[in-house]
Amino acid sequence: MAKNRVLLSFDVEEFDLPKEHGGEISVERGVEVSSNGLLKILDLLKRQEVKATFFITGNFAKINPGLVKEIVKDGHEVACHGVDHFRPQKSDVSESKKIIEKVAGVKVLGYRQPRMFEISYEELERCGYKYDSSVNPAFIPGRYNHFDIPRKPFFEKGVLEIPTSVATSMRVPLFWLALHLFPKGVYLKFAKMAIKKTGYFATYFHPWEFADELVDYKEVPGYIKKNSGDKLVERLDFVISNLKKQNYSFETYQEFASTLEKS
Repeated sequence: MAKNRVLLSFDVEEFDLPKEHGGEISVERGVEVSSNGLLKILDLLKRQEVKATFFITGNFAKINPGLVKEIVKDGHEVACHGVDHFRPQKSDVSESKKIIEKVAGVKVLGYRQPRMFEISYEELERCGYKYDSSVNPAFIPGRYNHFDIPRKPFFEKGVLEIPTSVATSMRVPLFWLALHLFPKGVYLKFAKMAIKKTGYFATYFHPWEFADELVDYKEVPGYIKKNSGDKLVERLDFVISNLKKQNYSFETYQEFASTLEKS
């Protein structure tokens, strides 16, 4: 496997975080909030001249198809992220593929389960997916304990699993929340450690993290609001700029998966 590869990804979903904490928000409003953040992300990636993978829910694609088409127009990869982010269903694996391919006008090869819940590899293979990225090989309190899962890509039932990157022997998670909470220099150091260990750095964010409106929702915990909006844009810009200086290769998940062969 080639080394020093960076896989940026964004879970383009309807903003439903208030529901997780006892609040209410409509699907339409959730898509609006995420759309505002997504515009900032696309602008940042265009300025940095790097490509990314966008895992999109069926709800988002149906409500804002124009922005999905904009992602494709900018040369990024689109993949699936279920249909309704708050209520994942078994049928989402096949239904989301139909929706995203119809809206985007391209073939979809990748999947990520909402909230990194368990996924059926048999169903993914049956529906024609080539890779999945629904595993964070770390311990996240209240979510999952995946210390027993490999931190490098592996095949399961004919589908390539691309785990999110972690750092150190303690498997410090380097997902979206880490960039909110860690000093950006520390996050960058951990990212480089992940690359040295596995040959790649894969992470994911959500467009709503970059939206100005996030701070207005009192149900959302303060630690999630920390360094959000334009501050998070600046932090991600810092990480991308420094990784580019190291001549790391930014790739989509599809490009990365295509170079790995089943053993």
